[in-house]
Amino acid sequence: MPKETFYNLSEEKRQRIINSAEKEFFRVPLSKASIANIVTGAQIPRGSFYQYFDDLNDLYHYFFEKKFQGFHENFKKELENHQGDLIEAWRQVAKKVLRRIVNSENSIFFENAIFGLNIQRDQNIIDSFANFHHPENKAPEYFDEIDFSFLKIKSKKDLITLRHIMSGIIIQAATAYFSKCDSGQKVDLEEILEGIDKQIDWLKYGVYKEKEHD
Repeated sequence: MPKETFYNLSEEKRQRIINSAEKEFFRVPLSKASIANIVTGAQIPRGSFYQYFDDLNDLYHYFFEKKFQGFHENFKKELENHQGDLIEAWRQVAKKVLRRIVNSENSIFFENAIFGLNIQRDQNIIDSFANFHHPENKAPEYFDEIDFSFLKIKSKKDLITLRHIMSGIIIQAATAYFSKCDSGQKVDLEEILEGIDKQIDWLKYGVYKEKEHD
């Protein structure tokens, strides 16, 4: 996250840096992004960049979280609507996330983000797709609203594992959408959303058929 010096900047200067970062991150994935381009566009010395951020990854993760603002609150509302059912709350938000990713003015950025993901470097970004990521893996404010009687979860580690599974479902769906678009194939968003439903059903109810007993 940004250093305190970034927040102490004038609003105009902070916005210049954010706008320049946006231009660069819309242009290419993180692996190909250039600090030189960002500081040139923001009209700041390169040395000043490191007074505000640890490195390019730091700026990128901050920028990504800004683009994802609002979805954590939506997740909390869905939890309330579904009486603490984590899986059903996530089902609803997952579809909203995918629609936002592919239909918003930020779709190019999200496409670059997804195709440029690095599992070790970008775990915070990956977790954001599950909509209950929280810095340093601390329990979010709505943690107590989850009804764990629905879940075979015995520890915080189990919850993190489930979060990774959930993140994978939405990332896979978004990857399928953008891959088809880039190859010129016809894309049926509703079909991809149905695929999300199927995977969540398998997660919730299992993939095995119930056996008949004598």
